[in-house]
Amino acid sequence: MKCPACGYWNRASYPHCFRCGEKLKAIDRMAATLPAEEMQKTAPLTEEIPTEIRYDEEGNERVAADKRDRLAVEMLSLHERKKRGEQKQKQLRERGADRGFAPTEGRLTYSSRRSRLFSSPEAARQRKAALEDTEAGIDYDGYIETPTYQSISEDFTAYSQSLARTRQGGSIPMPKPGKKRGYMGRRRLFLVLALLLLLAAGGILLNQFVISPWAASRAAEEPAGEQVQISASILDDMAAHTISIPAPEGAQIYIKELRKSYIATGGYAIIQVADYIWYELEEHLTEPAMDVTLTPYIRASSGEQKQMDLVHYTIEIPLSPISLINPDVTYLEVSTPIYNIRFHVMQNSKVFINGEDYSSYVNTQSGYISYNAAIQPIGDNSIHIVVRSQYYRENEVVITIHRAVQDIPLDLASTLDDESSNPTMKISAATRAGATVSVLSPHRNLDTSQLGSTGAFSFEAIFSKIGTNTVEIRADFPDKNPTVVKYDIYYLPPPDSYTKKAWALDDWGYPDLLANISTRVANTQIYVFTGPVKEIITTKPQLVLMDASDGKGAQRMVMVENQTKTEWVLGERYRLFGDAYGMYGSIPRLIARYTYKPAE
Repeated sequence: MKCPACGYWNRASYPHCFRCGEKLKAIDRMAATLPAEEMQKTAPLTEEIPTEIRYDEEGNERVAADKRDRLAVEMLSLHERKKRGEQKQKQLRERGADRGFAPTEGRLTYSSRRSRLFSSPEAARQRKAALEDTEAGIDYDGYIETPTYQSISEDFTAYSQSLARTRQGGSIPMPKPGKKRGYMGRRRLFLVLALLLLLAAGGILLNQFVISPWAASRAAEEPAGEQVQISASILDDMAAHTISIPAPEGAQIYIKELRKSYIATGGYAIIQVADYIWYELEEHLTEPAMDVTLTPYIRASSGEQKQMDLVHYTIEIPLSPISLINPDVTYLEVSTPIYNIRFHVMQNSKVFINGEDYSSYVNTQSGYISYNAAIQPIGDNSIHIVVRSQYYRENEVVITIHRAVQDIPLDLASTLDDESSNPTMKISAATRAGATVSVLSPHRNLDTSQLGSTGAFSFEAIFSKIGTNTVEIRADFPDKNPTVVKYDIYYLPPPDSYTKKAWALDDWGYPDLLANISTRVANTQIYVFTGPVKEIITTKPQLVLMDASDGKGAQRMVMVENQTKTEWVLGERYRLFGDAYGMYGSIPRLIARYTYKPAE
């Protein structure tokens, strides 16, 4: 109830205002029955909240709106509609009783009735009187000073007049509280343990079949953000590459191309691959490089293989080795119809000369091949040598041998040698029958007895110096251009004869050589000395600077050309025999013919 003086809301049972003490006027909710025409009306609620004028402590007035006023209006409307509903229900029941549809007395009760039979009219009138007496002191908010309790039985017929009389003021004792059950009983404990075991088993299965495979695959896909490392290496004295693939510790990495598996240790699976495995089965391989690819797979604990990122790198393919012995150049001019070509290759190599297979001679001659090439007087003669060694790519060498075009054919014997340890050598040759032959180099015993019939002739060439001597022959024929043939022969006396003529390149011989260099060169003077190699100028031919003093006293530097069968090494000491050749700046130059170990 709202106080008319201060506007404070009080309980309906309060006789005075709780705040200001103003006397409150009680509201009779059980007023007279509304007329029938009023029961049909409905009063809609206004949307506006009731307002009032309030005064503060200083006497200023203000308009205030209280939401509780709105609530009060709604509650009054509710009670009004409730009262109208009760009156409407009463009129309907009385009308129905007159017509024989229902009893004419009695009010609606709040108890459920399970029986299908009507109760007696007398009991209904008693209950109606009891309810009226009870509801007379009930406020709108449900508050009563003496609350009562009612128990509902299973059958409505169990109610009696004594029960109706005892509803007001009577009390039914509440059941006594039973013994409180413990929080953790035996059954509940078993249930909790079973639940924990079930959760543990589920966690183990989830880790085994979901989390662990996912973590392994994740580690395989992105192993700590590291990259594959590739570096060049040597495997069995051959070029190779080492590939380090990052992987979890103990993981198994399978390489598809190698058909091998590797175990990761230290965070990497180390794989060493020889370069030649990628091209050793190729028949005609000429490219200097090749791009290769490795396909790694990581094996999970479940046995499943998952492909990792491909590994790409480039390898260089070396040429098959070949060493030319004779000639040591790829272009030269000759006058003989036959020229002996010698070279060296690796064991088990395949060798083709001008398309003809010479591979069967490789292993029988320790890799040395000797080939007599027919040289025609047509200008350039090309000899194609193709070598394919194991673990190497194909190598091709072209030697061009020039032989001048001849109007008058003039050929030296094919068995003629190009080296001699004697000061003379017999030379046999043939030309056109009836031609005139002249030997322009030193010679003796020229035989032309068969020149007119067969064109054959012979003579003995005389070698005037140690080293290369040129034999020169000319053929003439009427109305033809003359033909001139030159042939070089390397003359070197045997060691017993050569070394006996050597002068020591000592404190006397060194100044003498410098003072008389022209004379010593013309006479092919031979010298001997011992000393270390100070510097290598060139390797083909090998030219070195040596100290003839051998570390004793002032240096006596000499330029030496190596024509021996021993290759000199920088810093090593040698005992050499050689002949004078000329000057190299301000120091003498010699050509060494024999190399020996120095005396200790």
